[in-house]
Amino acid sequence: MEGNKRNKRPFEEPSDKNHINLKIKSQDGTFMYYKVKPTSIMKRIFMSYSERKQILNYKTVRFLYNGNRVSSRSTVNQLGLEDGDEIDAMLDQEGGGFAN
Repeated sequence: MEGNKRNKRPFEEPSDKNHINLKIKSQDGTFMYYKVKPTSIMKRIFMSYSERKQILNYKTVRFLYNGNRVSSRSTVNQLGLEDGDEIDAMLDQEGGGFAN
């Protein structure tokens, strides 16, 4: 009887179709490369970047895509990021205004 046979999926080769390659450019011109899923939350990427750059808190860095600030709560898909896109990382600076 064939009632005991399980329906198994055929072996599938892992593909890069489910991943997007991003690069984050720091102020000093160096790049860090990330291979992420389209459903990845940006906060995880930002935390990883900060850890690799030995920055204590990822919130002290501003991440920009096409000149617009990237929210840590958004996903790769929500931002419309594509393979090879570049995100700029800038250290946050408070103040700098004129003082009397």
